[in-house]
Amino acid sequence: MARNKELYLPFALSLVLTLISGLLCGFFGGPWAALAGGGAVLLTTLIWMSVTWNRYKKLQQLGEYLASVYAGGELLDIRDNREGELSLLKNDLYKITVTLRQQSDQLAHDKEFLQQLLGSISHQLRTPLTGMLVMADLLARPDLPPEKRQEFTGQLTAQLERMQWLLERLLTLSRLDAGCLELERKTMSIPSLLDRAAAPVRVALELRRQTLEVDCPQDLQWEGDEKWTAEAVTNLLKNASEHAPVGGLVKVTVCGNALNLMITVEDNGPGIPEGEMPHLFRRFYHGSNAAPGSAGIGLALAAELVRTQGGSVKAENRNPGPGARFILKLPMHPGSL
Repeated sequence: MARNKELYLPFALSLVLTLISGLLCGFFGGPWAALAGGGAVLLTTLIWMSVTWNRYKKLQQLGEYLASVYAGGELLDIRDNREGELSLLKNDLYKITVTLRQQSDQLAHDKEFLQQLLGSISHQLRTPLTGMLVMADLLARPDLPPEKRQEFTGQLTAQLERMQWLLERLLTLSRLDAGCLELERKTMSIPSLLDRAAAPVRVALELRRQTLEVDCPQDLQWEGDEKWTAEAVTNLLKNASEHAPVGGLVKVTVCGNALNLMITVEDNGPGIPEGEMPHLFRRFYHGSNAAPGSAGIGLALAAELVRTQGGSVKAENRNPGPGARFILKLPMHPGSL
């Protein structure tokens, strides 16, 4: 406690008061009164110094504990239920250290996730870029046959469209993460929503000779964001088309009640291996049955878009099978978006 200079003045004043009390008591009551008065003040001073010493020692221990936590040491439960300012200080410091440690762990997790995300994005962009550079080099050759030039031009266009699709989805995910994606709230026709969702995948369905079967009440309406909900359904339809066999079936079933709207997308493909179920909605995850060139963000984006509107997406295998089933569930009248 000797380093706590703020105690020097109170201690000196106590000694002065002890001397003055002794002199006054001696002047008015004699030597014994002087000893009694001075002793009483001195005893009070010693008790005060002892209590102060104990409190400063506890504060020193708290300082050492905070230094240990700052250095990455173990969190200890320093809370106590006794009354007093020191107990309140312990409880507040415990809450603060726990919160800071949680934030530190979250920052470390976010940093690791960001590194993985950048690696995945780099990989997703590097593959089409490499192919585009090769095709651009071939297209620059004057002796390239016209049929090959047409073929490479088509492939180059396809790769550019794929990169555009990928970048748009990555931008949407980043806006969702930042909480700045603007969602509208309006009443819409569900059959119209499904038409909008199916439009981007109709060519793929035709090329694979797949049938899209829709079972939806024509008068069913829903209140929410049409654009981004259609985007979520599009991703589910695209996933179903990629996993359904050539000439297979993609089926959409819609039902609604006073509380929820449910959109079910099914295919008659091989289904989902049980071990992959917990990972389906992770970004950049590729299952064993993933289509060649799949970016691994369609299902993750669909889940995020639905979750932002208070809904959920669940995956399961059809029973009886074969095939997979994705159930999109949204509140019929979501709160303010």
